[in-house]
Amino acid sequence: MLLQFIPTKSETTGATFLSEQKKMTHEQKEAGYSSPHWKGDGPLEVGQECPILIKVPVKSLDITWGNDARFWQLITLSDHDTRETEFEQGMLLLQVNWIEVKGTLNITPTKDTKYEIFYVVKFRVDAFGWHSAPIKFKVRHKGEETHSHVMALESYREKHDVWHEIPGGEFSVTASKDPEHVEFGIFEVDSDWWKGGMVLGGVKIKEKSG
Repeated sequence: MLLQFIPTKSETTGATFLSEQKKMTHEQKEAGYSSPHWKGDGPLEVGQECPILIKVPVKSLDITWGNDARFWQLITLSDHDTRETEFEQGMLLLQVNWIEVKGTLNITPTKDTKYEIFYVVKFRVDAFGWHSAPIKFKVRHKGEETHSHVMALESYREKHDVWHEIPGGEFSVTASKDPEHVEFGIFEVDSDWWKGGMVLGGVKIKEKSG
C-alpha cells in the first residue's frame, strides 16, 4: 500500500513571545537573521513495512526555544542509539520551563487507517523537574482537536538512559484522493517549573491494528 506524505508547517500559538516564531527563508538565514525557535525544515521519512511506520526526525518538528543553545541542542546520536531509535539526530533539552513541540503532516491514505503517535525519548541520569510538570499531548485532525491527555513523565525519568516510546494519541484517516491534515504535539505551558535532561529522538507514527 502506498501513501503520500507531505510535510507542512504548523501555526504558532500561545504566548505573545511566540510571535517571533516565524519561518525564515534561505536568504534571511544567509543574511544573518535568526530566531530562538526551531522551525521544522526536513522531510518526513516514510516506512513501507507492515504495519506502516512514519518516522518524523527532530529536524521536521517545530520546537519553541529549540534554536537557543541555552535551552535545546541538536545532537548526533551514537551508533547504538541510532540502532535503538532508528534516528541519527536528537534534540537535547538542557533546561526550559515552557515546552512546545509540534509536528504536522498531510496524508492521502488509500484505505481507512488508524495511527498511533509515539514520542521517542530518553532521560539522562541528571534529568530534573518532571515530577511537578505534567505534559499535555494533543492531536488535531482536519482543524479540530481530536485527542488530548495529560501525563506525568516521572516514571519514565526514573528509568534513565533507556529509550522510551511514549504514547501521544491516535488519529484515523479515511481512504481519499484529498490529503488529510494532521497536527500533533506536546505542551507544558502552565507552570514555571524548570525541566531538563531529556533527549528527544523523534516521533514514530505507527499503523494500529484492530
